[in-house]
Amino acid sequence: MMNVLINGYLGKMGQAVVKAINDSDKFSLVCCVDINSEASDSNFSKLSEVREEIIRDTHCVIDFSNASGFMESAEFSLNNGIPFVSGSTGYSQANLNDIKHLAGEKKVGVALCSNFSKGAILMSHIGSIAAKFYEYAELIESHHENKADAPSGTSISIAGAVSDGNPDRFKKIDSEVNKISNTRGGDGAGVNIHSLRLPGIIAKHELIFGAKGENLTIIHNSSDRESFMPGVLLAAEYVVKNNEFIVGLENILGL
Repeated sequence: MMNVLINGYLGKMGQAVVKAINDSDKFSLVCCVDINSEASDSNFSKLSEVREEIIRDTHCVIDFSNASGFMESAEFSLNNGIPFVSGSTGYSQANLNDIKHLAGEKKVGVALCSNFSKGAILMSHIGSIAAKFYEYAELIESHHENKADAPSGTSISIAGAVSDGNPDRFKKIDSEVNKISNTRGGDGAGVNIHSLRLPGIIAKHELIFGAKGENLTIIHNSSDRESFMPGVLLAAEYVVKNNEFIVGLENILGL
């Protein structure tokens, strides 16, 4: 059994992870931390409150806090020699560099993934293959109304992968008259990204390639947070067994 500590467990993703671990025969939930948590024997509002005996029994920290809680969570995990998995987004490149350095120093496995859906990762991979055959590409990402950041970390990753697949870069169309600023979206690695925030949506990404007389559209839709859980548990199992610094689930899937 792998004992897991979850940081940010009261969030919607955190609650999905709690359920996935409780339903698993490979993992056991040893501790839950959330800034809004009431204190108990195994629940804490701060990582600094977690007792030494719990830290010693923890095999992996899974973090679904936010950009502001990410560094504290990562430093807590690595400084205690515990493998670390995070789905938090919005952190800076400097944060990423600091965590990579600390992981190497402590020789602890880390997986930072903007999306844990295997389907979304496959979409990005397929898009990178298709990219070399098209001169135009745009991306629409849709998320629930409470998502804090825009565009999504997944859409930025998709745009990067698609641009890497096209050595000539994509042609950009700028409207002659822009009646409203930013109507054409924001540039992500040479791909225009358009962000929608609406209730009734979990996560949807629509990648559209254009050519004379045709379009190729690749859509991935997550209608339930349960779709992310196999990827979360796969990443946790991987970092416990491998002393590697991983950015992106695709590098665990071997894509």
